[in-house]
Amino acid sequence: MITKKEETEYEKPKLFRFWNFLIYGSFFAIGAFLVYLYSAYIFINK
Repeated sequence: MITKKEETEYEKPKLFRFWNFLIYGSFFAIGAFLVYLYSAYIFINK
């Protein structure tokens, strides 16, 4: 029999994995966009 406490402990890793993917994915996307923006700025002002 699964108690409520065990159920919440079982569901935590999925939620953490989702939030970690969202946070690190957004940081990576913002970083890649800033690199693209900076290289475009250098290329335009050359």
